[in-house]
Amino acid sequence: MKGYQFKRLRLIGENTLNWIKSVFGGLDSFGSIVLSFFDFPYKVQQDIAGVPSGFSSGYYEIQLQLFAAADEGRTEPPSERRRREEKEKGNVPKSNEVASTLVLLGGTGVLFILGDTFIRNTAIFIKKYLPMGMKLDRFGAEEFRVILTGVSRDFFNLLWPVLAITLVFAIVGNVVQVGFMFSPRALSFRFDRIAPNFKRVLPNRQTLFNLLKSLAKVIMIGIISYVLISGDFLKVLLTGNMGMMQAIKLITYSGFKIMMAAGLLLLGIAVADFYFQKSEFEESLKQTPSEAKREMKEDSGDPVMKNRRMQLARDMMQGNMLREVPKADVVITNPTHYSVALSYEMGRDSAPRVIAKGENRLALEIRRIARENDVPIVESPKQARLLYAQVEVGQEIPQEFFNAVVQILITLEKFRKKVGMG
Repeated sequence: MKGYQFKRLRLIGENTLNWIKSVFGGLDSFGSIVLSFFDFPYKVQQDIAGVPSGFSSGYYEIQLQLFAAADEGRTEPPSERRRREEKEKGNVPKSNEVASTLVLLGGTGVLFILGDTFIRNTAIFIKKYLPMGMKLDRFGAEEFRVILTGVSRDFFNLLWPVLAITLVFAIVGNVVQVGFMFSPRALSFRFDRIAPNFKRVLPNRQTLFNLLKSLAKVIMIGIISYVLISGDFLKVLLTGNMGMMQAIKLITYSGFKIMMAAGLLLLGIAVADFYFQKSEFEESLKQTPSEAKREMKEDSGDPVMKNRRMQLARDMMQGNMLREVPKADVVITNPTHYSVALSYEMGRDSAPRVIAKGENRLALEIRRIARENDVPIVESPKQARLLYAQVEVGQEIPQEFFNAVVQILITLEKFRKKVGMG
């Protein structure tokens, strides 16, 4: 079945146009600038029935493909270069939910551990400064400065353990996702970060997932709060008959249970959100075939030029190899397809060494040079094929070739004289 995609949205009628005019203050030149600033291209045309042209009689056309087709054709997996560039920009897959949930759990935990101390210090703080707050009109500027300094100092001393723990958990929440990373480019000013953009408002997978995530949070926290408060409801009603510290401890403990239970459930949402953000990030990095091809071309160069460079390298290597043929002790041939030139230097080599080899045209060239330089040529099809396939230029022949090659070499008068056998 052929798939169809909506390419434009046409808004018709006075109500729509009046709404647009009310938003943009009329569709004059200023309104046009505003619309273009919001990346909202529009088109006003004369009605087919011949209605005079004008904004009130036309239609407003939104090109939806600007939003829906942003990632069309992105089928190629992201390259390492693409990942590296995005990381340098500070774009990495991470979930803000992980850090915020860890901050919630860490802050709640430290408040519970330091609960008695925190409540006692808070009571001391209130007893110390509340009476002063009722007499502020009696203080002069210098006294007020001293009081303000004392309030700031004592308030910081009261809260710094909680602030320190939450800061640590905020850092940990990001480090566990992306590791230790510093990106100066992410700190640079970019206007597109603050420029309005309707693409961010239109429904997409990200906004829909965020909506579902927010609804899940509200529902889960509501259920948890209801269940836990119901269990402590009768105790809370009796706080009027308790001492102040006992009532505070009861209410604080109930709040702690709610916060910890909510935090643990939110941690599950945070994990799901992290994997969703990672999946969305991978999807956003995908490339079109043309982008992947262009990137490959930029990284490795033009394929045509690359092939030419490889050919030049092969030609250079072959040229160097052919210059070694006159130094060979023997050239073993197929005789038509393969040629392998061997050399042996007593005291330097532990076995004969391949100094040149080739097939077809190159094999003929090796034999030609060998004949011109009086290098013996021996036909041994089997040994020529095996040596060509298994031994690279510059390598000594393996032990399994020793007997066959030695039998060839000792039949050559020139070689026997070279090694003192003739």
